[in-house]
Amino acid sequence: MKALTCPNCGGTLSPASLKNDIAICEFCGTTFRMSKTATPEPDMGDLLLGADFANETLPGWEIIRDGEITFHKGNPPELRGFYKPKINSYYVLISSGFLDDFDASVTIKFTEGDEKLITAGFFPRMNSQGGYAVYISPLGSYNIGYFTTQENRNDFKWNNLVDWTSHASLRKGRDVTNRLRVIMDGEKMRVYLNGVLATSLKDNRHKMGKLHLVCEPNGETNLGVAYSDLQVREVVR
Repeated sequence: MKALTCPNCGGTLSPASLKNDIAICEFCGTTFRMSKTATPEPDMGDLLLGADFANETLPGWEIIRDGEITFHKGNPPELRGFYKPKINSYYVLISSGFLDDFDASVTIKFTEGDEKLITAGFFPRMNSQGGYAVYISPLGSYNIGYFTTQENRNDFKWNNLVDWTSHASLRKGRDVTNRLRVIMDGEKMRVYLNGVLATSLKDNRHKMGKLHLVCEPNGETNLGVAYSDLQVREVVR
């Protein structure tokens, strides 16, 4: 059997690191998801930007404290947020720099809120003219869309690319983890849910912007959410 190696440093993984969904490399300390399926994913490129949620120092990220944000050591370290009802999105983290093509992934766990309302995910390539959005929900569904500017208004207009769709690879409910991976490569977008390709599409509206980590209570419920193993990598071609 071929030995499993760390996607960051290439070190051989010990059996102890493979017991959980999230493995930790004993050589470089990188945490990443171990797929339980035989579904192949694209190779992972070099790490551009990560986040160690064991402490509040996150080089390369702007921390948005519109909610109650706490950082927790553990296996894996987590950023936990608690947010009050609000119709629009809460930004949790924003990349300090603009990105064009990248491979972003994060583990999301909903801990509190009405499962029919709460969502979380990424806003890729977000800029002053809009950007994309990829959400997952504790109902086992996902949604993809984009934002555009509105004349004479200071907010964005929402537009659907993929309406809310159930996906068998997503774990339903609170206090369970789901791994969201979004690959932006030119006008191509691919979305993986727990290692399974959910959607592949093309859209050329937004070519560059900042990456936002987001959540939405959707106006009627408190929201608790925990994030871990946030990685932004080169796109492998």
